Amino acid sequence: MRKLVAVASIVGIFAGLSGASHGPGEMLQGNIVPSGIMIKAWPDLTVLGGEPAMTIVPSFLITGILTIIFGIMVAAWAGGFVQRKNGGLLLILLSIIMLLVGGGIVPPFFGVAAGIIGILNNYKAAKQGAVN
Repeated sequence: MRKLVAVASIVGIFAGLSGASHGPGEMLQGNIVPSGIMIKAWPDLTVLGGEPAMTIVPSFLITGILTIIFGIMVAAWAGGFVQRKNGGLLLILLSIIMLLVGGGIVPPFFGVAAGIIGILNNYKAAKQGAVN
């Protein structure tokens, strides 16, 4: 079971830090309103198509700040609390929020995957009678 926790933590930390890396690019675009829900976090980064993301926040500056905050929260939660009773579920919730505030398209899916691994770990532990 420790292997599942390690995998969930590593994948979740990767998701959080990858999501947070979108924040500075969004912040550098300033306090302007995005033209739609789909945005480019780093518009000048052509290798990755400008780092696609989505946001429901009507300001690139606020989007960037929230992206960094929720990215760090995803990474911290994955690293320290994914093995707790509802740790996987909360990691999934944080990852969805990160998706909605500009944390990219792909990183939140890794966070959801890490949360599912955490839930599976807790299910396995409960079956063996070792619930935290």
